[in-house]
Amino acid sequence: MISEDQIARYEADGAIMLPGLFTDWVERLREATERAISNETARSTEGFTRNRDMWMTDPDFRAFVFESPAAELARTMMRSDSARLYFDHLFVKEPGAQAPTPWHQDMPYWPAKGGQVVSIWLALDDVTRETSGLAYVRGSHLGGKSYKPIGFSDGKVSEASVDEHVMPDIDADPGAYEFLDWEMKAGDCLVHNSFAIHGASGNSSLSVRRRALSTRWADADVRFDPRPGTDPVLASAPLAAGELLSGERFPLVIG
Repeated sequence: MISEDQIARYEADGAIMLPGLFTDWVERLREATERAISNETARSTEGFTRNRDMWMTDPDFRAFVFESPAAELARTMMRSDSARLYFDHLFVKEPGAQAPTPWHQDMPYWPAKGGQVVSIWLALDDVTRETSGLAYVRGSHLGGKSYKPIGFSDGKVSEASVDEHVMPDIDADPGAYEFLDWEMKAGDCLVHNSFAIHGASGNSSLSVRRRALSTRWADADVRFDPRPGTDPVLASAPLAAGELLSGERFPLVIG
């Protein structure tokens, strides 16, 4: 399914776009998305709606986790013998939802350390820069730095985090960076490293939604690390600090 060249480019760049791998899942997940964003667990701010852990309660999201090529894709990209679901995350930006997603890394938000966590960001609509496609700072996962989480709603830097570094103002000096972004068709996916710096503009289209499902996958070496400022839902898992991810909360899908 994936070539050695594609894996090598992912490892060097921190992100890659893979076309057409999930086309057969688009309509099914679009229907499931409507249920998810109308659920009481969904959160919505200025036309940007999010939900997560749908696999626990919705049969179609659960089928995607256990029956789609996603787990095998994650395992392959991580060069791992296994792939364990960390969590799923749905992002819907309605037409005209102007709020941007700030530049950030994923890993500092999560109570995890060690090993690899990879995200598969599946486009459920055609995506352009206008409709809030993701952009990445090429090679930013290789810098060895973990940046403090930034509030998506208020843009404030988390002072609770033990991470030492504050995200630089990338937009103030864009010439200092090399960026990656792609136009996508529904069914295409992005795969990115959890330390890759990425962000997105608002959806400036007045007619096109941007629906995307992101599944996060961990290899066998990721450990539980409920440090200050990390996601409280994930940090409530029934694991001891330093313990390998395991159990029903983080199911082993391949391995």
